[in-house]
Amino acid sequence: MRWIARFFVAISALLVAACVSAPNSQDVTAFVGVTLIAAYGEPHLEDQTVLVRDGRIVALGRVGGVHVPVGARRIAGRGRFLAPGLTDMHVHIFEPDDGVLLLANGVTTVRNMAGRRETTVLAARIAAGEAPGPTIYSSTPIIDGPQADWDNPHAVRTADEMRARISQFASDGYVGVKLYENLSREAFVAGVVEARARGMQVYAHVPFAMTLDEVLALHIDSIEHLTGFEFALAPGVEADWDEARWARADAHNIAPVARTVVASGVWNDSTLVTAMGARRAFADLAEAEADPLYRYATPRLRRHWRNIQAAEAEARDPAEAWAMTQRAHAVRLAVVRALHEARAPLLLGTDAPQPFVYPGYSLHDEFSFHRDAGLSPSEILQADTVGSARFLHQESTFGRIVVGARADMLLLNENPEADMTTLRTPAGVMAAGRWYDAVALQQMLDEIAARIVLDVQP
Repeated sequence: MRWIARFFVAISALLVAACVSAPNSQDVTAFVGVTLIAAYGEPHLEDQTVLVRDGRIVALGRVGGVHVPVGARRIAGRGRFLAPGLTDMHVHIFEPDDGVLLLANGVTTVRNMAGRRETTVLAARIAAGEAPGPTIYSSTPIIDGPQADWDNPHAVRTADEMRARISQFASDGYVGVKLYENLSREAFVAGVVEARARGMQVYAHVPFAMTLDEVLALHIDSIEHLTGFEFALAPGVEADWDEARWARADAHNIAPVARTVVASGVWNDSTLVTAMGARRAFADLAEAEADPLYRYATPRLRRHWRNIQAAEAEARDPAEAWAMTQRAHAVRLAVVRALHEARAPLLLGTDAPQPFVYPGYSLHDEFSFHRDAGLSPSEILQADTVGSARFLHQESTFGRIVVGARADMLLLNENPEADMTTLRTPAGVMAAGRWYDAVALQQMLDEIAARIVLDVQP
């Protein structure tokens, strides 16, 4: 009976939690004999010991040169690599299960891009060791104009309303303000000024009321999804949706736009996987739902994704939309390549859980797309770790394995700078000093899948 099945799933979850529970403040973990990648792109150090206490790295050096206290948890690392944890710089995390999916893929830090109560609660539980997951840096709830076609409780029309809205959020611990595409020019500019006055970063979609150049001139912190680029690359082009405009971009405009971006100092988070993952799936929904990863999609997500697919299918044929998206993707790759070659700062994000964009798993797809754009594995991993930390002004906190940094580390079977696929199957993940080996991670994943199977049964 279903209640019996639920009982055993719950017992399994408790057993897994016991296996991976956080060490108390007196516990020490020692990684012994590892090849250390202190930062991607730097020389590797062989036969190293790394010592962790209270969630921080407290010592590192050659085996024999670092004292490992009696009773410390020892993790054998000979023949393996210890490397910095990964970062997803554009997620929407609110489901507790998302933390497990992210950790299982080596993601130990995320930038959440739409603050909500569930995220605040989850972040606090993760920080306290009560739930597995990455460290969460969060923006405010999305601030948009009143004409938005989504449930928008924070709509603003004027500069005064924008200032009042940011004032409302300023004491809630958000690191940045999220400004959206339906804002008026007046409200958007006021949002940038007010955020700066309060010491908050500005993350934005380029609004329809402004050009890319106008937003870059405000020196905001990041542009998400390359929004606004399509209008700059295809001026005067009439198109009924963004992908068609991207597909018709003039390649001669890419280099000048990249130079303007570099001069502005604005970072760009292209989230290439967002459109590709969704529209590939929408073109063959049956195949997408047969993917093994679909077992991690909750009933709520499944309903939401199907509703989005149905709405898009009413507007255009899914197969044609997928073909157009692939043409648009080729242009986006050219833009990312030009930005990289011009030394524009890049962020790596996924927008998970957009349709069929799975937390954690999709970051590896984003890495692959950046390989297609010409970045090397070391360049991708540097941008994802050290670059993300620099963007968030957290250089001493994460991104490197150094004394004093948060203990966010991956134990890997292969050198990730030679074979990035090893990042998909870490031998273990340490997030803020909490250790999860591959067996524990798989047990948690299996528990999630088992629970979802029960939830979707009629």
